[in-house]
Amino acid sequence: MKRLPILLLFVIGCSQTEPLELPEPEIEASADLYSLESLGDDTYSVTEASIGKAFFSQAGDVVTLTIELHGMTPNSSKAVHIHNGSVDAPGRHWNQQSLYAFCTETSLGEPWAKPFAGDVGNVDIDANGNGQLTLHTDLWALNSGDAKDILDKVIIVHQDPEDFLTECDPAHSHDYLHSNLKIGGGSINLLTDIEQRTQAKMTHFPDFTICK
Repeated sequence: MKRLPILLLFVIGCSQTEPLELPEPEIEASADLYSLESLGDDTYSVTEASIGKAFFSQAGDVVTLTIELHGMTPNSSKAVHIHNGSVDAPGRHWNQQSLYAFCTETSLGEPWAKPFAGDVGNVDIDANGNGQLTLHTDLWALNSGDAKDILDKVIIVHQDPEDFLTECDPAHSHDYLHSNLKIGGGSINLLTDIEQRTQAKMTHFPDFTICK
């Protein structure tokens, strides 16, 4: 079945909108999301309990993410990030291998306004325990083989929502930010039948610097 072009609406000022037509996606990836049980020391047991799915597609320079969650606490909100590492041992937040905050970077011409390149946002959960979030960005890439490539990274669901801007404040409290329990996650895997490009492996994750 032929796919229809994707239309994105960008808000300009208070009331005007400008449509952007994207071509059919050239590449797709997904992550099956499973519940995590903490083993201590930031390691986890990945259970067989599915909590949702994340689907990624790229058309031109724009990556679209749709994440669907189920079985969550009704009427809640869950923060979602992309991390380095693996699902059972997530590393630092993915940040394009950059030491600097992305608070003032732009995504499709609009302020990213989140500290890390891999900060997705909060998924609002309804009364039935289900939630969905769609995000479009040109800060990510699929199978580019460079620092923007999110393949083989992990997407992590946290217990509580976050305001994301707090960590853009140099006076933020790390105790506040890093106490948000990881409750689910999955690895981002290539779906399109093409050869996956090799990414440079990071052997360590240096301390994060707020000011650029």
